[in-house]
Amino acid sequence: MPSNNLEPKSTSVFVISLMCSESRRQHVSNEFTKAGVSFEFFDAIDGRTSMPLLGVDYDNPKRLWLTSGKPPLPGECGCYASHYNLWLKCVYENRPIIICEDDIYLNERAEQVIANALDSVRTYGFLRLEAIEPGGRSFCVEEKGDFTYRLMEDNYGGLRAYAISPEAASRLIKHRWCFPVDCFVGANYIHGVDSFQMSPTLVVHHGDEETTFQNNTRQKTVWYRAPSRELYSLYKKVRLFLRYKRNSKAIKSRCYSQ
Repeated sequence: MPSNNLEPKSTSVFVISLMCSESRRQHVSNEFTKAGVSFEFFDAIDGRTSMPLLGVDYDNPKRLWLTSGKPPLPGECGCYASHYNLWLKCVYENRPIIICEDDIYLNERAEQVIANALDSVRTYGFLRLEAIEPGGRSFCVEEKGDFTYRLMEDNYGGLRAYAISPEAASRLIKHRWCFPVDCFVGANYIHGVDSFQMSPTLVVHHGDEETTFQNNTRQKTVWYRAPSRELYSLYKKVRLFLRYKRNSKAIKSRCYSQ
């Protein structure tokens, strides 16, 4: 039976999924069975039924005046809390893990990709195991066999599949949050965890539907919060760009000196 406790498990692959999402669970089970990879379901926290305890640590003033401009939806809090609890598990068990969502289609080399990601993530901290969104800035930092590792400016576009080390997870859990979880992970200027991507990827395709434990309700942002939000958006872009350029320069210098 799926369990959310912190007792050590033999598997290193966890799939976040609502217990009631039977069709999605069947789909992802079929994918991992075909790939010959063991995994464990991690019961997603449904923020629509009750606010996660993590919600009390939400930075509402920053959210309202600097980032979104509107309160977080319950489903967004549930999504964040689900990933957060697995980061805690990663730190508690002191071992790298892979975290996936339940609408993914796996690479036929999934077993090899997973083994390589778990071996490499202690070096990189965070490894995105899906494609980089079009337009996303990245830089090749290493080629090892037929695997390529890229430094990303931002982790924009989701957390459908990624590997994370205990060291990186311990940094993420120390900070109050005011972003959706994928945007928070990408905000390396806050927590110091840079985003890297490994290819071939674990995920070759994903469902187009919205994550089931998020919420489709749309809210409008009030006009008078726009100036402060625009300033923070510019600040965020500058911080991401400067850190990316600094890291790229350091990597190139290291390569030239070898």
